[in-house]
Amino acid sequence: MPAQFLKLQRLQSLSLGGNRLQSIPAEIENLTSLELLYLGGNLITSIPPELANLPYLSYLVLCDNRIQGVPPQLTRLHSLRSLSLHNNLLTYLPREILSLVHLQELSLRGNPLVVRFVKEMTYDPPSLLELAGRTIKSRNVPYSPCDIPCHLLHYLDLASKCPNPKCAGVYFDSCVRHIKFVDFCGKYRLPLMHYLCSPECTSPCNSNPQSDAESEDEISVPADRLQKVLLG
Repeated sequence: MPAQFLKLQRLQSLSLGGNRLQSIPAEIENLTSLELLYLGGNLITSIPPELANLPYLSYLVLCDNRIQGVPPQLTRLHSLRSLSLHNNLLTYLPREILSLVHLQELSLRGNPLVVRFVKEMTYDPPSLLELAGRTIKSRNVPYSPCDIPCHLLHYLDLASKCPNPKCAGVYFDSCVRHIKFVDFCGKYRLPLMHYLCSPECTSPCNSNPQSDAESEDEISVPADRLQKVLLG
């Protein structure tokens, strides 16, 4: 990108699509009057966080590139109305993107997160403290403030119920992050993130012959335990 362009502080529209740009310079933040930035059809692999420092940016087109991730700092683009990210290499979006309340268009087609089922699980085995806390909570073992130290009492109050309705378990710090797709208005497949107490909790859901949109676990999951991680 020509360095001269990055000094045009009154520039409102910049279109450099269909070139062979491999990166977006951090100095893009100098274009403080920019409202439209078109960089589609290049070889860009990443989005610099400095892009979030453009207060008037309303239209951002980054389609047909090789972008693998979106920086959470983009949540600062309060004027953003349209974000085109189709035909890239995205496998996820940060949940911070849901803070873009003025966003009217979000294009994601042609990314791995849309064209194939994404199922990622990360799990750290629970500590002995957590195992003890799970046992107390799941088996309803009676206890009182006089029986245990106050810090353990506070710890037990932090228990989160597993959202799988077929599981009566709880978790504290150790949980499974599981991405599952559900139908959205009959048009999109919307990835939702579950926080489950163990890897085994995914099995009953997968063996359920019902569709994702009609499954019992989706209906019963409390809103605070089911987190939307991206838009269709």
